[in-house]
Amino acid sequence: MVKTNVFGKKLQQIRKSKGLTQAKLAELAGVHEKHISKLELGTYRPSFDTLNKILKVLDLNIETAGINLENVSVNDNPFYIKSMQILNNANEQELEYYYGLLKQGQKGIDIIRGE
Repeated sequence: MVKTNVFGKKLQQIRKSKGLTQAKLAELAGVHEKHISKLELGTYRPSFDTLNKILKVLDLNIETAGINLENVSVNDNPFYIKSMQILNNANEQELEYYYGLLKQGQKGIDIIRGE
């Protein structure tokens, strides 16, 4: 079964509608231009941090960006899924708090895995 790249297509559409090049969006979001290209192509999925930066620059939320949490693969990192849910419903202060917790949790998992 072929996966569709809804997020990447929506990101590209919104970026273009706002008159932004990949380079300009990358600059404003503080990420590399090639990363934006790979997100739009579906080669990469955004990390929580990258997603948060892009959504802030584009003044979007998860639904507007085309991310449907109902169709997230069960193999996806649970911290990634939870962070997207939190991002969708939290204010700035809550986002900072939860993001810190998620980062600590992920560090713990990485230590346990020996990474």
